[in-house]
Amino acid sequence: MTFFPLTYKVISSLVEGVAYVSNLTIGPSYLPNGTFFVSGNASLQLNAMLNGSFWAQDVALIHQVNSTYFLVTMVVNFWNLTGPFVGVKNATTFQGLGVICYQGPTFPVKTPFNLTLFMTSNGSLDFGYSVNGKEKIYLSLPYPGYFVMGGLSKIGLPNDLELVWGGPGGGSVVQITGDITEDLYYKSSSGLQVVPEALSVGLDTAESAYGLAVSGNLDAIFHPFAVLSPGYNSPSVLWPIPPTISVTQLNKTLIVKLSINGRPLPGQVVEVQYPTIAGFKVSFENVTNATGFVVFPNASTDVYLVYYPGNFSLAPNYYISSSVSPALNQAVSKLVSGFENLLNFLRTYNFKKALSSNFTHVEYKAPPSEVNLTLIEYISAFLAGVLISAILVKYKF
Repeated sequence: MTFFPLTYKVISSLVEGVAYVSNLTIGPSYLPNGTFFVSGNASLQLNAMLNGSFWAQDVALIHQVNSTYFLVTMVVNFWNLTGPFVGVKNATTFQGLGVICYQGPTFPVKTPFNLTLFMTSNGSLDFGYSVNGKEKIYLSLPYPGYFVMGGLSKIGLPNDLELVWGGPGGGSVVQITGDITEDLYYKSSSGLQVVPEALSVGLDTAESAYGLAVSGNLDAIFHPFAVLSPGYNSPSVLWPIPPTISVTQLNKTLIVKLSINGRPLPGQVVEVQYPTIAGFKVSFENVTNATGFVVFPNASTDVYLVYYPGNFSLAPNYYISSSVSPALNQAVSKLVSGFENLLNFLRTYNFKKALSSNFTHVEYKAPPSEVNLTLIEYISAFLAGVLISAILVKYKF
């Protein structure tokens, strides 16, 4: 899932992604040319742009041992989008970009588990995680600033915030099935906030996953979250999405029902507007009842507009009488253009611009199938060599 506002920017000192994994099966992964890469390995990445000049990645590299047992290795990728790092020992470059990679701790988890990835930027840039409620910052870099969401970075990639599943590097795609819920946050002046817009796909990272469909759960409209379940995922807007407006006209009475995915929406303001020289003007306003209905007596004329102004994860929408002129119809459509703009962005975005990791110098070996202490030590050593970045020399602080 991704937060990328099209018409405004959000500046924050903290970003966070949360994944609750009920069950998970990690299958094979493949490089962009279709070559088999490795099996049983995937990455969960929290990615954000710092000042529009650095790309920060807090990555959980997940290796499946059996149906319920996993080893997680934390990895940092920190990219300089303006060129090589200067004066940083052992930093390297990839396609002209400076890159630092750090391998953090490895720890075991069993399903179900809750994994939180977070990054904070105050006097330094801190990378951390929380697993089942136990929090740890495992790396600090001397690069203060703010996370920027909205607009484009120095190399033209979106300044987005994303929590995405992907293959274990190299631009690889991995097969994953499971049941997972996710949420994405940033810190504002009033505290930790759920992102007000969410897309079903990542924009900046080339690693990807298939086998999971992503949908939005809007049961609590001020705290929506993403639901990942077995299926096929296509680029879509998770929220805000427009509810369905159904209008029944009985003489001069308008009976309006507001619902989303078949579920009624109570407590939502609905307006009835009439055309004027300057455009439509609100004449009636009321709130939907417990079953999503609101009644406007003596409100019907030949020309009217039923308008829902939106509410956080619910986008604006409208119902317009058939006798409205094309000019007025066009004016009304601008009121709900935000959702359409997000859809159009997804339809036209070039996902091939994403940054890809390079694993040319990493040799993968399938671990033994029996779980014992030797196996755990082996996998830990195996994961130690799996660095999610375009790096030629391992750099450890």
